[in-house]
Amino acid sequence: MPTPNRTTRPLSLLTGAALALLLHGAHADEPQSTAAATTAIAESTSAVLQGDGVRAADTLAASPAEGFLGKDADYRACMLQRHRAAQPVHTTAEIADAFVRGVLDDYQDYWWRAMHAPASQRDALEARLLQNLRKRLNVGDAAAKDMDAIEPLVQAKLLEHGYHAQLGRTMPLRELMVWRKQDTRMYDVQLPDGPYTARVELLDDFVSRGWTSYGRCERGSAGGWATAEALYAVVPSYTEGLDSEAFRVVFLGHETQHFADQNAFPGMTGWELEYRAKLVELTQAREVSAKRLGYMITAQGDDMSSPHTYANKRVVADLTTRLGAAPDTVGIERLQKAAHDLLIEDTQRRKAATAHTDPVAR
Repeated sequence: MPTPNRTTRPLSLLTGAALALLLHGAHADEPQSTAAATTAIAESTSAVLQGDGVRAADTLAASPAEGFLGKDADYRACMLQRHRAAQPVHTTAEIADAFVRGVLDDYQDYWWRAMHAPASQRDALEARLLQNLRKRLNVGDAAAKDMDAIEPLVQAKLLEHGYHAQLGRTMPLRELMVWRKQDTRMYDVQLPDGPYTARVELLDDFVSRGWTSYGRCERGSAGGWATAEALYAVVPSYTEGLDSEAFRVVFLGHETQHFADQNAFPGMTGWELEYRAKLVELTQAREVSAKRLGYMITAQGDDMSSPHTYANKRVVADLTTRLGAAPDTVGIERLQKAAHDLLIEDTQRRKAATAHTDPVAR
């Protein structure tokens, strides 16, 4: 998820991103889809996180429709309708505020086109979004020369209308999350390298949960993000509540690690931040361990501009090397220890590199 108006780092409770429960599984009392359908859903998630709506829809279409049951069947139908439409699909009809609805229409138009065009066209589509926002706000090129300049204006105008917003970039696309309610709470968080006290902003009553949600027919979204000042939690992502292990591990553990790393090791890339935060999840998780690891195994990619899928690949590869076995074939204690050791070793390497290059540290 984003740092405000800059590159974003989603937490996916797939955040992720990272990227938030982007991998909502069926509850025990819901009809269970086939293994092939479940795999297709996971692969569609990976495709969307890389900004590829066409591949997401093709993956789902290739799996027999009868294998998808309950909410999974609804998801497949929506994805095929949304990503095989002839023009951008807007989901904003129920938003009463005309300005808010218009801004979201501009972003959904951009998201849809970006997920259906080659990556080489994303700059042009972003320029088109900028032009649409200038018209929406009635500002000229001088007042809003680029997206970084216009985003604070959009954010301020939305706030005038009673809506909080987060913009920036959740790689690889420009982001817009919009919500009405926000509360503050302090949490004590235990990370592998020590305790932290984190200020958490609890965000609720959303009208937009961003492009990763739009791209997956609102099946899930980023679950939060970290800045230098606070953590931000997308409350609707945590369906089991704020006392659940999912919130404690996948949000608090993951995002507090981002917070700690941004302060300890400035300049880390998005995938490096995600790599370390995902190791924290696997170090701490028990109840959600299988789901989180399953997501990391199925949603992998080679593109560093998709930090969650690239970090997933690195985490799984490094765990496999450390364990001498596929990480989903070993016991929970062994998995937790391997993840913990990889994180500590990575920390030691970074501290040594900092000491070597920083004259003050020497």
